[in-house]
Amino acid sequence: MNKFAMLACSGAASLSLLSGVAQAGDDDRNSRPELVGAWRVVVTLRVDAPDCTIAPIVGVGVNPFRSLNTFHKGGTMSEFGTRAPPATRSSGHGVWKRTGYSTFDYRVLFDSFDANGLLTATMDIRSGLELALDGNTFDGVSRFVLTDISGNARRFCATLKGARLSL
Repeated sequence: MNKFAMLACSGAASLSLLSGVAQAGDDDRNSRPELVGAWRVVVTLRVDAPDCTIAPIVGVGVNPFRSLNTFHKGGTMSEFGTRAPPATRSSGHGVWKRTGYSTFDYRVLFDSFDANGLLTATMDIRSGLELALDGNTFDGVSRFVLTDISGNARRFCATLKGARLSL
């Protein structure tokens, strides 16, 4: 076999090998746990602390409480918590992004209202979560900033435990 034929065969073998590596990489990327979908989340409010492990807040309403989070394809999300009556808060709307193999960050905002339906505060929630390898549960931490209409802000945190809704 001449040099040219050997180089051509060698090049074809290399391309074939690289093609197999690229496909394996694509398969790995497609098998990562996905966040898109609807989730039932248990939220436990805690005193604001760097690691958010201080005991749950007591005496300020229901704690822990449930929330429904829906993460939409493309990076938007919808949220509704059950801690306050529906007439006293809006649904939450936000954005999310992947930050690692099974980790995600999201930000969601909602408004609170008094008994007359007047705006009293805005809640800004920033969360980080990690999906289990099966993609059906997650754990996370949220940082809350509640800002009243006068601009006064209160901070606290929460731990999250989520379970994917399924049929």
